[in-house]
Amino acid sequence: MSYRDITVHLTLDPRNTARTQLAIALAKRFAAQLTGFYTVPPPNVPYYMGEYIPTELIQKQMDDAQVASGANHEAFIAACTAANLPHRWRQSDLVPVEALRIQARASDLVIVGQPDPSPNDPGAIPYGTDVLPQELALQAGRPVLAVPHQGIFTDLGRRVLVAWNGKREVARATHDAMPLLKGAESVVLLRIGPEKKGRTSLEDGADLLRRHGIRVEAVAAEDTGLKVGAALLAEATSRQCDLLVMGAFGASRLRELVFGGVTESILSGMTLPVLLSN
Repeated sequence: MSYRDITVHLTLDPRNTARTQLAIALAKRFAAQLTGFYTVPPPNVPYYMGEYIPTELIQKQMDDAQVASGANHEAFIAACTAANLPHRWRQSDLVPVEALRIQARASDLVIVGQPDPSPNDPGAIPYGTDVLPQELALQAGRPVLAVPHQGIFTDLGRRVLVAWNGKREVARATHDAMPLLKGAESVVLLRIGPEKKGRTSLEDGADLLRRHGIRVEAVAAEDTGLKVGAALLAEATSRQCDLLVMGAFGASRLRELVFGGVTESILSGMTLPVLLSN
């Protein structure tokens, strides 16, 4: 298994260039074609305007969106051409999750950005991207690589932490990350807390990776009382990892926001790229 077709999501976002450069680096590593997939944001009408929406405002926003799309198209083509990389461009005016869910069926890996976790202007976040990484991972049927809003990541997958809990979702994520795990210098399979009945053991998970020729360290960490998401990010930082692999778990979006959840806490506080699968 390898990644032969990689899609990177682009939109009205200052992080497009950084995401494109990471996508190019991965595509070159795996000799993959890179698809730049641009979602055009719909007009953003300020709430204080109520029902009155001047047609001039709508038209200007639509015109500006097309200009931004053209500029991003040119930048993407130029970057891929300079890297001598096979590439293509796709564009959609559908909501990002819906558009990328369709595109993912023809991709091996989809790269998306973490929405700004503390924006100065929440209204400036392109429509639909605030829930993109988690919702897409739950619906795409393909691995989703979420890239933090802050920081530059020109390479990844050298030191990998796999969050192992023995459930179906993490088994899927581990398999989907296999091309990266095989090229890693260090892979840690980490379970937090005691082994639970009815789940695949930590050692069995590690044995599978070893049979694929991956050097892996199986670590059973004590439950220190930290929330699982915070504990995983702390472990990743202390081990100087550049990639976290985990299953995408999700109840309803409302339940995640009210009660919290591992996936939600990781994606809101991530400091390194996270590969998610469901």
